[in-house]
Amino acid sequence: MRKLTIIVTCTDRKSARPTRDTLARSLPIGSLSDRSDIWRTRLKSAPSRHPLSALYQGESWSQVTKLGTTVRRAGFEPRILVASAGLGLRDLTSTAPAYGATFTRYQQDSVCQTRADSQDWWHDRIHDHSALDPARELRGQVLLVLSANYAVALEADLLALAQRGSDCLLVGGARDIAGLPRLASDRRLRSHLGGTITGLNMRTAIAWLERLDGYSLHSDSLQDAWNTWASTVLRSENYERATVGDEEVLTFIREARAANPTLPRTRALRLLRDNNLACEQRRFAQLFAQAVSAPCQ
Repeated sequence: MRKLTIIVTCTDRKSARPTRDTLARSLPIGSLSDRSDIWRTRLKSAPSRHPLSALYQGESWSQVTKLGTTVRRAGFEPRILVASAGLGLRDLTSTAPAYGATFTRYQQDSVCQTRADSQDWWHDRIHDHSALDPARELRGQVLLVLSANYAVALEADLLALAQRGSDCLLVGGARDIAGLPRLASDRRLRSHLGGTITGLNMRTAIAWLERLDGYSLHSDSLQDAWNTWASTVLRSENYERATVGDEEVLTFIREARAANPTLPRTRALRLLRDNNLACEQRRFAQLFAQAVSAPCQ
């Protein structure tokens, strides 16, 4: 069988509860380099460790086993690696402590507030205990199933991979990169593929692999066949946001601002709406001003 390296992302849900020291929110204020060093020391000294295959949970992670099975049916021998904001790049068979860290900005355990920060933090993770160097691991045939936030953090690795001209495929991601075929996630496929939006990248990758007609991960003919099939099952879904009261909005703002004291109003409103909650813009502005002026009411 041909070897295939698969990169998947970790999940926020864990089977074990992190200690305070292994939550990114507990890191002291300081430079990214200093925070990264402290984080590395804390993870290395954490008392309990768990197999990564059992540590992560959630709808998206439940598809990892099926992804491996589908890859084997397609004639490949998979090696699954996990990209993690807290751990760097790890083999699925490795162990690590429970932790809380994310590349999603404005979250309590966010490790970055800018694109550059996420890329610098990711690059520094190669120095962590048991972490792998992407430059060495992303060789040969590579399938990457990445959210937009992770694709941003790994952009230097994706650019390097594209320049090698290997047989690779990016499912999901943040943008098109010349030399790296990409299968963008399409929400209109969710009703056919099933599951939640968070698991759509993984289910899309599985559906693509089920249609491989050889050992190449991507070809123009395969893309044409996919587009033809997708056009027959695409279905738009309306996402209605729930209207919430003033107190709920105030609580949301205060929690978001506690995670990021410099969070601007426009970004806070976007976060609210991303959580499928509705609030008219003028009302939100008034409540935001109230929350900022009296955060502890």
